[in-house]
Amino acid sequence: MLDSDSPHKRLQEQIDCQLEVTPQAVLEQWKQAGWNEEPGTDGDEAPLKLMALFILEAIKERSVRLTVDKDKGATIYGDKTYSLEGAPPHFIARGLEILREIAGMDVPGSTGKIVLGIKNDSLELIVQKQAGLHIINIPGI
Repeated sequence: MLDSDSPHKRLQEQIDCQLEVTPQAVLEQWKQAGWNEEPGTDGDEAPLKLMALFILEAIKERSVRLTVDKDKGATIYGDKTYSLEGAPPHFIARGLEILREIAGMDVPGSTGKIVLGIKNDSLELIVQKQAGLHIINIPGI
């Protein structure tokens, strides 16, 4: 059972909340709105939402890999390779920090796993950090 305030639970909630949207469209609208955060939310809400949208786009495209760089944004690798909307680097940096925490990546260069519930199934993400680049492998998609 996940702690009600745990980053893992909060990421899962963001994924559940964004499950029926088109991630690219939401990212574009968010960018046009100046990357404004929802009033009354804490500082981790926007980074968690951003990571959820990146992950959902990769899942919807049936991608085998997603890379995230705090300065360059996210790149999806599947049948085609493409980049997603660049977000503020502080959103991306904090989102990646949260993902590393969830994945139990305490030391540089380590690998971790995150298990997420998607509809009626579970999905395991394998997270690796290589310098400033985070590689999220999605086996079995």
